[in-house]
Amino acid sequence: MWNKEEIPNSEGAAFENRKLRVLRSRSRRTEATIWIGKEGTTEALVSQVQNQLKTRELVKVKIHRSALQEVNASELAQQVAASSSSTLVEIMGHTFTLYKKRESQAAQRKTEI
Repeated sequence: MWNKEEIPNSEGAAFENRKLRVLRSRSRRTEATIWIGKEGTTEALVSQVQNQLKTRELVKVKIHRSALQEVNASELAQQVAASSSSTLVEIMGHTFTLYKKRESQAAQRKTEI
């Protein structure tokens, strides 16, 4: 049959090829909302990524060249994805996209109470 491209994610399942293509397409139409500077991966950066993932599901991150002195873009992207418990959708040059399924509003209300 068809080969399914499987990417591990935080939900414990694997993305199907179709879902991955849709996410990559959405990723290319969005602008970067987070920039990583010379400090690299910090707690403030991770919390910002988590906050944006709660509201948008798809976050695009751009890496400045000063952050790439000691590590490369793919290693930095994997670190941010692991620390924010999200899925790395795509890496293009110094830009990468993260995805995390948004919780329903009812589930969010239960956790707030």
